[in-house]
Amino acid sequence: MAVQHVDPVIERQARLLAVDNRAAEPDIQKIYWFPHDREVRLVELTDQVPQSLDGAVHPFYFRASERDDLAAPSAIAMIRSDEYGVLTLPAEWGDWSDAVEL
Repeated sequence: MAVQHVDPVIERQARLLAVDNRAAEPDIQKIYWFPHDREVRLVELTDQVPQSLDGAVHPFYFRASERDDLAAPSAIAMIRSDEYGVLTLPAEWGDWSDAVEL
């Protein structure tokens, strides 16, 4: 379900959030972006969160905020590193092969 063309504003926001989140949480090991044309979708790997109890990724959703230079809504999930590629992604996110490491 790879997106053919991603708005550069979306990609810029994904990269900005990745940098900001790494600065705020140094235990993040990796960040993966699931490109989409209207929403930023990130999965952050850190072993500082509990294991998933149901085998699924559960992102937190945030509205766009022009005031904060966030033009698009975003969805961010934190999972353990050993859950990468194993947990079920939200249906509309595609699959793990769509992930781009930031």
